[in-house]
Amino acid sequence: MYSIDYKELALKVVAEQCVKDFFYFVQTFWDVIIQEEPTYNWHIPFLCRELQELSVSIVARQPKPYDLIINIPPGTTKSTIVTIMWPVWLWTQDATIRIITNSYSGGLSIEHAMKSKDILQSDKFKRLFPDIVIRKDKSGKQNYENTKLGFRYATSTGATITGFHAHVIINDDPVNPKQAESEPMRIQANEHTKTLSSRKVNKANTPTVTIMQRLHEEDVTGYLLKKKGDNIRHICLPAEDCENVKPAELRKYYINGLLDPNRLGRSVLDEAKTDLGSRGYAGQYSQAPSVDGGNIIKENWFRRISFADFRALRFKEPIHFFLDTAYDSRNRKTDNDPSGIIAACKIKNNIYITHANKVWKTFPELLRFLPEYMYANDYDQYQSTLRIEPKANGKSVCQQLEESTSLNVTYTPTPTDGKDVRLHAIAPKVECGRVYLVDGEWNEEFIDEVCGFPTKVHDEYVDLLGYAVNYFMDEDIVIPDNVGAMFAR
Repeated sequence: MYSIDYKELALKVVAEQCVKDFFYFVQTFWDVIIQEEPTYNWHIPFLCRELQELSVSIVARQPKPYDLIINIPPGTTKSTIVTIMWPVWLWTQDATIRIITNSYSGGLSIEHAMKSKDILQSDKFKRLFPDIVIRKDKSGKQNYENTKLGFRYATSTGATITGFHAHVIINDDPVNPKQAESEPMRIQANEHTKTLSSRKVNKANTPTVTIMQRLHEEDVTGYLLKKKGDNIRHICLPAEDCENVKPAELRKYYINGLLDPNRLGRSVLDEAKTDLGSRGYAGQYSQAPSVDGGNIIKENWFRRISFADFRALRFKEPIHFFLDTAYDSRNRKTDNDPSGIIAACKIKNNIYITHANKVWKTFPELLRFLPEYMYANDYDQYQSTLRIEPKANGKSVCQQLEESTSLNVTYTPTPTDGKDVRLHAIAPKVECGRVYLVDGEWNEEFIDEVCGFPTKVHDEYVDLLGYAVNYFMDEDIVIPDNVGAMFAR
């Protein structure tokens, strides 16, 4: 008769359940790397299931079903699940799997890798999975390998990646909030993401998992959604219930409008709003690159007027045109900037934007377009002006128009302050209701860009609005008593 080793049997049952269920694995090894008592909000088992489903094709070396993007606030255990626990669990499925993980800093990437290693070297893991052993001769902090030839390589945004090809790539916070404010740093993160995509054992089979907060319209999430289209599963879990939740059916799991009432309760979120400001909160917690209603300029600050009412009000006030030229905007499908133009006039103490347009045209095409556009929008050869900043090819446009047309061309002074400073400077004029938009199809694009700044790809309308407001307001204006306080801020 054989005796039953119940301890060995129990270990086998636990090991089998860990292999079968990634969330069970997370629960089993939580205390190895985290001392605090766990609270498993609904999103944790949900994300575990998502990663487990994606793992099927990784283990089978089959074509990936999609790349995965997860947008979720800080403090939601995202890195613990995705970047620390999941790579270890993948080795319980197939110890030959090669993994590359990335983050915005080398120190953070190594910390994630070392916590994974802590699990691998823990007594609990060794008892449950004795066959998964790290090689002594390849047991670094940044890079380590097991005896089955599976490896984990940790890198960071901007670092060189050579000699490594992975079965799965994990891109965890490729930029931090401060870096996302810098265009060069955003470009670096996007280019690094492109480099990561070349570090695959098989491009058709290797998925990329990107997990981050939405910090800018052109952050890595924005870049990937724009470049890869439908071959992405996009999970978006804002801290508060809203239309940004993806997939939309997950909204039913929000409790009293909150993703995680225990960790991200109302008081925590209110404190975050105070500490980060509306735009910082919008990106990190609402997963929206722009503040609802606008960043610096709010949508409801603009007044609206119908074209008929404007015509009746205008009488003989001249329309002036403000042009922002691009270096070479021939191809709208590329990232080239367009040339932007707006038509505006001043009636009493208010500014009326009557039309706005953007065009992707070559230099000769732009020269032909401008007179046609201006005359179609009430250009008066005796009173109207075309005001152009002499930047990019603006000076050449001015010179050529002066030579070949009868347009009243005027150079706009080149600003010395940044766009954000200039927009803040004119914001009080907009906030007190002195800028009207004449109803037209262009309204939506104009508002989206101006109110979304500085998180939008293009900002031509931001410059043009500033030119117009400064031009029309460059005189003594009587300010109504009830709005005087707005200008005193």
